Amino acid sequence: MEYYELYEVLKSHFDSGKSTIEIKELNVTIESVPFESKDSDLLYGSEHQHCNKHQQTLEISEKGYLVYNHPTVDIKDFEIECNKKFEYYLLKSADIEKADGCIFFFHGLNEKKWDKYLPWAYELAQRTKKAIVLFPIAFHMNRAEPIWSDRHHMMEVVHFRKKKYPENMNYSYVNAAISSRLEAHPQRMFWSGLQTYSDITEVVKDIKNGHLKSISQDAKLDLFGYSIGSFLSMIIKMADPDHYFSESKVFCFCGGMTIDRMFPISKYIMDTQATVKMQSVFTELLSSDFKSDARLKHYQTEALHPQESWFKKMLRYNYFQQEREERIQEIQTHIKAYVLEKDSVAPPIEALNTLQGGYRNINVDIEIKDFPYEYSHMVPFPLAHKHRKEVTEAFHQFITSAARFYNG
Repeated sequence: MEYYELYEVLKSHFDSGKSTIEIKELNVTIESVPFESKDSDLLYGSEHQHCNKHQQTLEISEKGYLVYNHPTVDIKDFEIECNKKFEYYLLKSADIEKADGCIFFFHGLNEKKWDKYLPWAYELAQRTKKAIVLFPIAFHMNRAEPIWSDRHHMMEVVHFRKKKYPENMNYSYVNAAISSRLEAHPQRMFWSGLQTYSDITEVVKDIKNGHLKSISQDAKLDLFGYSIGSFLSMIIKMADPDHYFSESKVFCFCGGMTIDRMFPISKYIMDTQATVKMQSVFTELLSSDFKSDARLKHYQTEALHPQESWFKKMLRYNYFQQEREERIQEIQTHIKAYVLEKDSVAPPIEALNTLQGGYRNINVDIEIKDFPYEYSHMVPFPLAHKHRKEVTEAFHQFITSAARFYNG
């Protein structure tokens, strides 16, 4: 079966909306699992702003949030109900009743649908015999407000941004919401990441308590990250909450570098204005030790939050380089990156810089590929029929590399 055919079959079944799907001819089941986030009080708009660990109230500064007077993008994070109660998906081989292993699978920035990832997850499940947990990052996928994907409403935001920032480039209705919201408060990148990080630890507890019938309580836990999902996977691995991920393997596809060495300016990801603002705010926060954001400073102080503070060590390449590289060296055999030569969003050289270190003295396996067709960061495996054989071959090379890594 060619890649595009596999995609079509999986997508048509996935779109059915059933809580459990079995595709007999592909030997796969896909379950939707209801979930309620326990850490939404972290978010802007909550009335209970305090750190549970230290029983300390941490006020949010309203001044830190730019207001556009557009309700669709000004909505406070805590008020977005679909980000608090949602479903994640569990995909595994149908002939396996209870999987002995599980891979947490994280998508890219500004993604709204799982379609693209279904063939990736399917083949990983078949080749590794592990269950694949498709888990949405906060404010993405089914955790994003539906109106953020509405062309009509988002074009109003685009026109507003064009008028406000005449020099802005790469704006589109697709990235209007995320660009506006991250420009309004770039620290949302941290809070949404922290909420997702906390959510994942709850899913691990559910597995270990036997609440997920498809996954063994003693299952080995691994991580897969694409693009910004690699950033989250690396933080989870380095932080290792409750030692859940001490033996976990991390596969970074089109990622693995610090945030400042990713270039997300694209009509599909973020516009120029938002990206520049995000990078400049992160630089200012790091150089001033988070002076202008006391609440974020609390969570990024290593003595108070040793796990969560790994976030700041993955923000900019030249900050905390020694600490980051020492940690990556400790876990070097558990990491593999698969990066693409013509990827302008996540350049391979930056994966080498971050994961193998400035002096290339860290032995992380980084595979650099160049497919024999036109591809991009957003679309590594195009669905066009023109290069279907080459795309299918490239896809199987990618999956074989990942499966060998997880099975090794």
